[in-house]
Amino acid sequence: MRANIIIHSISGNLYLIAETFTETLQALGIDARLYRVSDPDLHIEANERTEVNEYYEEITALPEANGRTLEKADAIILGTPSRFAMPTSEMKAFLDSTWPLYKTQSLKGKLFYAFSSSSVSVEDGMKAAQCLYSWAGMMGLVNIPYSIFVHKEGEIMPIRPTDDIDFVAEHLGTAILAF
Repeated sequence: MRANIIIHSISGNLYLIAETFTETLQALGIDARLYRVSDPDLHIEANERTEVNEYYEEITALPEANGRTLEKADAIILGTPSRFAMPTSEMKAFLDSTWPLYKTQSLKGKLFYAFSSSSVSVEDGMKAAQCLYSWAGMMGLVNIPYSIFVHKEGEIMPIRPTDDIDFVAEHLGTAILAF
């Protein structure tokens, strides 16, 4: 079972969540791999904000996701920061690039899960993740039956996103293995 985790991370919070997911899924015997979406302006943010600079090298070292990344996966896990209760423009651009996969329905039947972060509210993050679920439905993906994880960003960033992330990662892995 291969799970490809694809994120857009700016300050490192989603990177830390995805790294935890990757490590936990691998420990459960799942071939979990971590990817990023293209963000050609991340270096600008890294030069202007200390918290972005802290994880810049780790994030940019991740392989960039594309349509083939999605096709190779048995389970697709997407993570995005919320911007006005929607995915970031970088995640949206990645999703827009999958139009050919929609036309062929080549992802149909693969497993799907989404998570997000928000500096506004958990509800704001839920709405962004729901947008990812709308994309997944159009692509014919099967939702992994586990609740959406939203990291509510605080004043101190990046921080390890709550102690319950290990619990979420284990249950997500168990749900993937159940299929």
